[in-house]
Amino acid sequence: MKKIVLVLWACGAAVCSGQFYFEAGPWVRGGMDLEVAGGSSAAAAGVQAASPGWRGGTAWVAPLPAADDGTAQVLRNFDDGYVGPSGWAWANAAGISQYFAYDDPAQYNAAANTLTFASTATAAATARRTETRVASGAAGWSGQAELDGAGALATLGYVLTAHRLFEVGVQFQAGWLDGLDAAFCGQSAWTQEATWTTWESRMERTQSATFVYDTLGNPVFPAAPYAMTDPAGVGPLISDRPIAVVDAGQTTTTSDRIVGRRQARAQSRVDLEMDAALLSFTLGPRLRIRPTERLAILIQGGATANLLEAELARTETFAWEDGAAIQSWTDSVDEQKWLWGGTVSVGLQFGLTRHVYLHAAGGYDWVEDCELGVGPDRVRLDLDGYRAELALGWRFGGR
Repeated sequence: MKKIVLVLWACGAAVCSGQFYFEAGPWVRGGMDLEVAGGSSAAAAGVQAASPGWRGGTAWVAPLPAADDGTAQVLRNFDDGYVGPSGWAWANAAGISQYFAYDDPAQYNAAANTLTFASTATAAATARRTETRVASGAAGWSGQAELDGAGALATLGYVLTAHRLFEVGVQFQAGWLDGLDAAFCGQSAWTQEATWTTWESRMERTQSATFVYDTLGNPVFPAAPYAMTDPAGVGPLISDRPIAVVDAGQTTTTSDRIVGRRQARAQSRVDLEMDAALLSFTLGPRLRIRPTERLAILIQGGATANLLEAELARTETFAWEDGAAIQSWTDSVDEQKWLWGGTVSVGLQFGLTRHVYLHAAGGYDWVEDCELGVGPDRVRLDLDGYRAELALGWRFGGR
């Protein structure tokens, strides 16, 4: 506003020289454009909504000990029976026992005089682990807005030559346009999809062995199922230790299955605001045609120098869909740029008195394109547009 006051004062100070005219009033310019080629601070920084990789481990079971070698005189429990030392001292010393049990007739081989038992040892474990995967979308956003400005315009001109029907002059104009504002809210600049998959693994180890006992040629052997539950009871005798142990070794089985999965989306949103104003200076000719005493038609134009003052503020927030923020960025810039251009307009003037008149004109302004940057965003301004002005004018000297 101080600049406008100074311009008006300077223009007013010069009117005392004679063939001058001075005009002041409002003016507008419309049809200007703003385009944004936006980026993403989150994408540029490589932020991850979640940490990709694995958490947890797979199931593990240590190898089982080797099968019993059968040399110890101890109670042995099997999958299909048991054999233990006899409660009789003499039998115990002889290595025989009536303290045994078996379940299946197939275990007894009368021809070979043997009783066979199966022993299986098993150990198993389960564990869960979670795999996190993050998929990112393309970064960036775009936006457009139309700009319209309004302000005050002052014109100081000098008549170079005057004739009965027309006159030619040169003039200087100073105008201030305000309201070149734009705002973009909640623009999606980047997205990430996070997927958590939970796996359950299982490992099982099995140790198998076969134990063979001597039935001592007993002609009357009890049929299965048979069990002697008292170590000192009376019953048929067998060896109290195996005569052979066949170790089948260990087997290991593993499995993996998905037991859970969930997904979540994180999005980076941008708020961008611009507050701008333009100070425009024009130097050029004016042709004024007077078909009547009070009415005049004019054509005017010239070269312009435009000082753009722009403030831009940008905020980007990377957050989950439920609103939980992950990270945010704030950028701002205050810039001034000189831009060259041109203008042309036509208008009418109507005389109120010999020296005072009303002035109205409309035309088009050209201004070179301008690009501003704030954070990862680029803002391009096209300040070309139509113009309209209305003023009260004073003429001093001449017709």
